[in-house]
Amino acid sequence: MRRLPKYLRVAAAIACFLSVNAAFLAPVVAETLCLESAPDFSWAAKMQFLPALLALNFAVVAAILAVTALFGRVYCSTVCPFGVLQDVAIRIRRLFTKKKRAADVPRTRWRVALVGAFAVLAALGFLSLAAQLDPYSIYGRFAANVLRPALQRLANLGAAWSDAHEKYWLMGVEVAVPVVSALAAAVVSVAVVLVLAVWKGRWFCNRLCPVGACLALASRRPLVKLGIDASKCVSCGMCERVCKAGAIDAKAKTLDNAQCVRCLDCIGACGKGAVRI
Repeated sequence: MRRLPKYLRVAAAIACFLSVNAAFLAPVVAETLCLESAPDFSWAAKMQFLPALLALNFAVVAAILAVTALFGRVYCSTVCPFGVLQDVAIRIRRLFTKKKRAADVPRTRWRVALVGAFAVLAALGFLSLAAQLDPYSIYGRFAANVLRPALQRLANLGAAWSDAHEKYWLMGVEVAVPVVSALAAAVVSVAVVLVLAVWKGRWFCNRLCPVGACLALASRRPLVKLGIDASKCVSCGMCERVCKAGAIDAKAKTLDNAQCVRCLDCIGACGKGAVRI
């Protein structure tokens, strides 16, 4: 039963991740299948922090901040597609090594400076520069310049096979050829962050991501905390080993709620039931 919260979180993260990708890829599928219209998944983008902020959708922004203040950085592990992609990379890493990561040191001043710098750049009209570190913008560029053209080419291969066998089930689509510089930037930015995820876990989310910095400030003292019961903890280090964000110091029996991205892996890893909500 103690793993149930994690499984529910993973199911929600998968649903959000697929919805965001559908927003980019559903039109290609609809065109290939000759559908009159594609399902509308634009709501998935509207759930993202920066797009909601830029659209002045203060209801969504307020909801994200309220959930963060109540339950911690649920957004980072469930709603953010780039966070989910990093978790996949971290999961693959665990198949090959069980080496733990040291607890990361909280840096409140750095978070304040990062959020402030992002706000100043946006106010001065350099939003495109500021958005280079926004997780949804990074993933969106990857989806638009890599995933969508790849699916279009795959659709054309399927259409060619269909025509060759006189089935005529699929229709070819026009392939959107991305600008070389945009394609390179999308691939490099995603590759760098995924390498960092394999090497250092959620380092990008806690050190460079302006959304992560903002939500970390909002979750310093959440109403519903995740913590370690010192009377049950034997400092085995299992929770620290699976922590993606370096939020746990098993020796000191502490968990930093601002650093924690609420993946809930630590609850399932603790055999003593010491890590709990």
